[in-house]
Amino acid sequence: MDNSQLDQTKESELLKNKKALINEIRQATDIFKALADPVRQEILLMFMIAKRMNVAQIVEQSPLSRPAISHHLKILKQAGILSSTKERTEVYYSLTIENSVVEQLKKIVRVAEDILNDPAKSYE
Repeated sequence: MDNSQLDQTKESELLKNKKALINEIRQATDIFKALADPVRQEILLMFMIAKRMNVAQIVEQSPLSRPAISHHLKILKQAGILSSTKERTEVYYSLTIENSVVEQLKKIVRVAEDILNDPAKSYE
């Protein structure tokens, strides 16, 4: 394999990694959207202290209404950041930070690092 073929192979691998990064970021869109909102960030901080809360407990610590809190909890749950369990008439939420969410974010970082450390990027 001559140098030009080797260069093309390196560029092709770099392009493949860039496409993989974009794909991973797109798959994590719900997570990024959920984490981007300051209200949801505050709710997450509450869960760092209290491992499990219902909507009423969150409302007590927030200036927002119950429906507004419920809306934010729904978004965090859809993103896989919170889980819920129903006990009698009350729904309790807790941080899942499931392996899937953490692993998805770690994978984005790993792919980004691969791109940053790729010697082929000097060919761009």
